[in-house]
Amino acid sequence: MVEIAIVLVIIGLLIGAVLQAQALIKNSKIKRVTEELDKMSAAYYAYKDRTGNIAGDTNADGRINSESLFWQNLRAEGFITGASNTISGPNHTLSGRFIVATESATAFDNKNYICATNIENIVAERMDNKLDNGLSATGIIRAQRGAALPATTITEAYDQSKTATVICKEL
Repeated sequence: MVEIAIVLVIIGLLIGAVLQAQALIKNSKIKRVTEELDKMSAAYYAYKDRTGNIAGDTNADGRINSESLFWQNLRAEGFITGASNTISGPNHTLSGRFIVATESATAFDNKNYICATNIENIVAERMDNKLDNGLSATGIIRAQRGAALPATTITEAYDQSKTATVICKEL
């Protein structure tokens, strides 16, 4: 009986350690994609400072109206990696891709946003709490369920599901 009790305690400790390790890995990925989002924002501003223009702005109105040109501009100036003729955004740590919300994204107040796709709701909420006010429809961080942009509606509230969300940061 004592041996069985010892084995059960050891198994319990191992399961607890594995679960704790998984949580640490997930938190590390959340921190990393948050940092990557900040780096994309920094690249946007560095491009603007260096050239005096907005990357992806084809008509000089201060708005990104060509996502492919946006990424080409940032790569051509060396602010993000990849071939300068690559027209899509880089991938991020959570198996999604960076995109931009262009001028027709009315749910984003017609402002420029850099977005990360394929973010679970719970992760998006943690990122929003860290960077902004924790509310998906207001502030500099906005979120939308699904991967399609431009958005016409915003996620009203985060839930604990694993639904894919696009989280965007105002530029």
